[in-house]
Formats: sequence, structure tokens, C-alpha cells
Amino acid sequence: MKKIYNITSTLLILFSIVNIAVAQSYTSTVTTITSQDSTVVKKKTDIEISIGAKDGDETTKYPRAFGGITFSRIDWGFSRIMDDGAFTLSEDNQFLKYKKASNFGFDVAQFGLRASDNFKTYISAGFEWNYLRLEKNILLNENTSPISYEDGDVEYKKNVFTTTYFRMPLTFEWRSDKNRKGERVKVAFGAMTGVLLKGTQRLKSKENGKQKFKDNYSLASFQYGPFIRLGYDDFGIFAKYYVNDFFEKSPAQKNLNNLAFGISLGF
Repeated sequence: MKKIYNITSTLLILFSIVNIAVAQSYTSTVTTITSQDSTVVKKKTDIEISIGAKDGDETTKYPRAFGGITFSRIDWGFSRIMDDGAFTLSEDNQFLKYKKASNFGFDVAQFGLRASDNFKTYISAGFEWNYLRLEKNILLNENTSPISYEDGDVEYKKNVFTTTYFRMPLTFEWRSDKNRKGERVKVAFGAMTGVLLKGTQRLKSKENGKQKFKDNYSLASFQYGPFIRLGYDDFGIFAKYYVNDFFEKSPAQKNLNNLAFGISLGF
């Protein structure tokens, strides 16, 4: 787990360094000093360092690189567990039956290439959480493979199973020309990948109060799948489907996948 956090920190530092190198812009002014014998020309160079991509300047020459620290593509929506292509869970997977399920994520760094005013491609990094509010009074077993659980004698008022991933999407984005309001239609698609950071089960009951357990729970160490975003200005909708199995080394849960969809901000 420490290695993953170190990787995350290193990537963010690299993104910042690359951005500073890319985002430097040079403005030269010429000052002429005239004397009786000669004319001396001096050049003064100003360096402007900016954080984050600046895509709104139509005077920029293309292609150009961009990148840096960001807080964008904030996804919030619903999540659905698919069991061999169906939304109904099989008998072996009834322990995962949920009241509600949601998905939340955002990007914190990016680096890419804008080929024109209408098209760019970039890789970004961020975090993503998936929440399952379980119906059954079960306690997931820690340090076991495949995934296993115990039927609890306690009635839980809250039983939330959460997955946390460090996500790294590769995106291809097209945007229309600006309309009279200066706004655009946007379409983005690509591959969403992620590395498991942790699994968490949060419980709340009258008998035991609040409880919190952390483990990998045989969750997929690496998740991947296609995604798409459709938007106007800074708002949009998203959908993503992870083709990998939700759990690994757990034969009874084979072909159990995750689908998420909802709204996207800062897009």
C-alpha cells in the first residue's frame, strides 16, 4: 500500500514539473538606448509560470503541449453491479445485494497534447470511489481469498462497502467551435484504468456503534474499461463500464462487473 501512495505522490510531482516546463511563456520587449557614438539594443525577457492548462486562447499555435495540477472532471452518479451481463445478482452473489450504489471521482493532474482548437488528447490522474450500501447484515472477512463473509446476528443501520482506486484515464476529446455565448459542445471518450488503494466496510449498529474495517477483500488490483462523456460548457454526463471482474481469485464472482453513470463537472 505504501508503494502505491509513493507512486501517486511521484506522479503528481512529475506532472507539476512537466507543466512548469511546458507552461513557460516568454515575452520580449526591446529598449533602445541612443548615444552620440552608438546605439545599444537591450532585450528584457519576462517568464510567466502558470499551473493548469489554458485552452481558451485561440491565438495559440497548434500543436501544443499542456499539463499541470488540476481539479476537474468531477464525476458523481449511480453505480450498478452487473452479474454476467444482467442487473439481477445470482444466488452466489446475493450477499452483495444493495439498497443504493454510487460512484464518485475526480482528476488532480493532467498532461497532454492539443492538436487543434477542436481536438486534444491527454492522460490524467485522480481518485475514484464506489459505494455499495448493502442490504444484508453481513460482515466481510478480512485477509481471505476468495471473498467470504459471515451472517451477523447484529442488525446494522448502516453497512457500506467502499472501493478506492487511483485512476489514470486516457482521453480523446473533441469540442465544437464557440457559439455566440462563447460556449462549446464537448465529447470525450477513452480508457479508464485504476489501481486499487483499499477496500473499506463501514458499519453502524445499536450494539457495536460505529465500526470501520480496511482490507483488499479480494477486490481487483487493477480495473479497466471504456468511458464516454458528453457535455456543454463545463457540465456533462458520463458513463463508464469496467470490463474486469469486480473481485479477483474468486471463481464464484466471475463475470461480476461494475457500471457507473451520472453527471460530470469541470468538463
